Amino acid sequence: MSRVIGSLEKVLLPFAVKIGKQPHVNAIKNGFIKLMPLTLAGAMFVLINNVFLSFGEGSFFFSLGVRLDPETIETLNSFKAIGGNVYNGTLGIMSLMAPFFIGMALAEERKVDPLAAGLLSVAAFMTVTPYSVGEAYAVGANWLGGQNIISGMIIGLVVAELFTFVIRRNWVITLPDSVPASVSRSFSALIPGFLILSIFGIISWALTHWQTNFHQIIMDSISTPLASMGSVVGWAYVVFNSLLWFFGVHGSLALTALDNGIMTPWALENIALYNQYGSVDAAIAAGKQFHFWAKPMLDSYILLGGSGATLGLIIAIFIGSRRADHRQVAKLALPSGIFQINEPILFGLPIIMNPVMFIPFVLIQPILAAITLAAYSMGIIPPVTNLAPWTMPTGLGAFFNSNGSIAALFVALFNLGVSVLVYLPFVTVANKAQTVIDEEESEEDIAEALKF
Repeated sequence: MSRVIGSLEKVLLPFAVKIGKQPHVNAIKNGFIKLMPLTLAGAMFVLINNVFLSFGEGSFFFSLGVRLDPETIETLNSFKAIGGNVYNGTLGIMSLMAPFFIGMALAEERKVDPLAAGLLSVAAFMTVTPYSVGEAYAVGANWLGGQNIISGMIIGLVVAELFTFVIRRNWVITLPDSVPASVSRSFSALIPGFLILSIFGIISWALTHWQTNFHQIIMDSISTPLASMGSVVGWAYVVFNSLLWFFGVHGSLALTALDNGIMTPWALENIALYNQYGSVDAAIAAGKQFHFWAKPMLDSYILLGGSGATLGLIIAIFIGSRRADHRQVAKLALPSGIFQINEPILFGLPIIMNPVMFIPFVLIQPILAAITLAAYSMGIIPPVTNLAPWTMPTGLGAFFNSNGSIAALFVALFNLGVSVLVYLPFVTVANKAQTVIDEEESEEDIAEALKF
């Protein structure tokens, strides 16, 4: 292991340090770190709603054999409105908050007014957002949540750079020293704000003539090409899910067409076959075939702790990390990670735009898929014949989705162990890279940040 870590350090450490100092990458990383209170709070309430308040058919406790009367279930469901409201105010507005914090973080890198850049980023985001939901004059929730976060990232970076460009050329209103600082600050952002929002206003106006909008173009450029990859849908989902997440795009939502349109129906076909013939063997004997790439298979054996098998990363941090901040993030992310919710580790470490984590985060899913496919081909694990909730902890999900296969449980735990081993050397490299970055910030770095 020490040789592996040494080789990775030799190759990755200089690259990681260089990328880690790049202003735009740093701004995205710092922006998501500042978003962490929102993501943690939202993830906790998602966990409460989807696990601890869910006792109906298909829920975690229902799969464990817990049965409550309908009246009690209805009462518990009524409390979900609390968590739903918190979700709307946290994870439900991630795309709106991302431009504020990323724009602010890049402005800090460029040594200009961060608050003004952050506010202008939010204003620009809303300027290109359509105010139309059916017949109503309103903003659709789909533009504000995690599925549109890449749009917010782009706008935050662009606005901060435009703001820097204008400020560097001193295109500002300067008031006398006798004017209070807060008033002077507001007027200094007036001309930059007018120019920046004019640009985004023109973009929004122009796109309406093609009956589209900025956010839709960004989303379509990602989702539509992937939805056409039917013949290789499983591998496409496994590869692009984590790749999109690395760049800040909600991979599962961007690939909804593959999930809801193809892989979930395949799971339902498997279940129908199982119920019709009574067993997998009987169905195969009758000449029927089961789908391997059913969505619960991914939840059971590949998305362990969420996209990128991040439960393995959390365990690897506990084993190999000596940084107090990384270990604290892992502690906070563990409860939700056990139940397949991984926004706290994605945005808290963060994994997004983290050059050291790119290799394990993107490669771990194909590796686990290959192991699972091999186990399936050799007859070690049966096909998916049940639809357990996606919040099932690692091992239990495989057990219930296979209608009680002990082998399935052990393969899932084996995959978790593989993910820990894959992440472990990169955790060590990430520790050293961040330490070098913290120690090496120099006057030259500050001067470089001041350049446009």
